[in-house]
Amino acid sequence: MRALLRAAELPQPRANVPLLGYVADFLWAEHRLVVEVDGYLFHSDKASFERDRRRDQVFAAAGHTVIRVTWTQLLNEPLAVVARIAQALAARAA
Repeated sequence: MRALLRAAELPQPRANVPLLGYVADFLWAEHRLVVEVDGYLFHSDKASFERDRRRDQVFAAAGHTVIRVTWTQLLNEPLAVVARIAQALAARAA
């Protein structure tokens, strides 16, 4: 992901950041943007689904935008993922 962001000349996030009792996969603190990359192995059961929704709600309530992408999207559609992140960064910078 970092290489994709670098190639797109986007700011680099911090990775695996403790945030509000959770660990955000990627955080742009100054933009209040969180990106979560979900692999099927760790996000496919009911408990994981509920935990992920709860995390998103906590982040959103604190003013963060949360983008969730799947590992498959990252591998097969990297430009679309980067475009979503770029759009969110631009919107959050305004």
